[in-house]
Amino acid sequence: MQTTHQALIIAALTLSSGANAISLEPAQGLNVNQPYYAPETFVQQRSLPVVDIRGLDSKSYVTVFEKQIGDEVRRGIKEAEYVYKLAGIDVVEFEKDSMKVLENSRKLNPEYFEVVEALAEVGGISVERMFTLSQLDAALASAAQSSLSGCTTISFAGTGVVGQVNDTPSLSGGNYWVLQADDYVQVMASGFYGSGQTLGKDIGVVINFQGTDSKGVGLQSNSAIELGALQNYLARHAKSVEEAEKILEKHRTVVASHFNFADANGDTIGIEMLEGDNYVIKRPAGIGHANHSERPGVMQSFAESVGLGEKSRKRTIATAYTEWRAEFAQQFIDNSPEGNVDAAKYVLNTKPIAQHAAYGSDFISTLTAVMDTKEGCLEVAPGVGEWNDFQKVCLEK
Repeated sequence: MQTTHQALIIAALTLSSGANAISLEPAQGLNVNQPYYAPETFVQQRSLPVVDIRGLDSKSYVTVFEKQIGDEVRRGIKEAEYVYKLAGIDVVEFEKDSMKVLENSRKLNPEYFEVVEALAEVGGISVERMFTLSQLDAALASAAQSSLSGCTTISFAGTGVVGQVNDTPSLSGGNYWVLQADDYVQVMASGFYGSGQTLGKDIGVVINFQGTDSKGVGLQSNSAIELGALQNYLARHAKSVEEAEKILEKHRTVVASHFNFADANGDTIGIEMLEGDNYVIKRPAGIGHANHSERPGVMQSFAESVGLGEKSRKRTIATAYTEWRAEFAQQFIDNSPEGNVDAAKYVLNTKPIAQHAAYGSDFISTLTAVMDTKEGCLEVAPGVGEWNDFQKVCLEK
């Protein structure tokens, strides 16, 4: 087991150079050396398909998926296989190592696996292979011996609003769609697996990965659940943030993650899912979170471990903006006179939270999502929201 200092050193390497190492190559047409404050408009995807399975028997899923997003599923699978190859990860071996997570996930959430099995049939591959490909983040983290970083999440106390920007390598963008079911709405990433934004009838949840002093539970843990399956379960079964907290005491993700919740009562909570006990965050106005643990002293120790104890421009770039984004988000939440959907869109579209290619990195914002749990609606836009229209999808409450 790594010491804290060793973990911080590895995390520093991941955050300072990880954007390029993880992304492998930029999407075609993206200029990675553009000005930070005057970026070129780069739109990978104009709108997201909304696939409606409300009232349908699971036997109908394959037909519906093939008709509406069959090409997206097959494209996503090919792209995931390509990234595994470029990263030098043996997908066959990783599939063998992932069987415990598959078993755990299927047992916890068999209803979600009806969707997974249908998507695998559309993709022309086995459930086991598609499940493995959906764990690309875990595979990359395993290969790098560290957690990944990306995304900023926010929640506003009292209003039930929660949202995030999805920050990923540019190759991971441009292939999102929305799954609308009877009791949940879930964003699907890379064409075939559950992303980090899910809305249920009582609660909404978004996630961001953690990159400093953080480690998931591992592939062989009895508590390890695939992210899409776990989020889906939370959105359908938790009636409040307190119930969500209890669920996450027993079920965890392979990659260290932070879950940001808001419920229809207006309550919010942040839960850092780490190797040991979860770290729970509760704040009066709501929660802003980026890619480092909020446990006291962690961020400063991380910066000092790479010789950047003082705040500086060099430190900002070396930490992949995580410190800046978290502070900016929390300051906005604490001081904004409104905590509604418009406020969420505003701050999520604002730098440093909205990320564009700069300094040679193509780690960019590929999705923006905001949920109003009281209204029961998800608003989502591919890429940076100010460059695309938000699409609104609502549940019947």
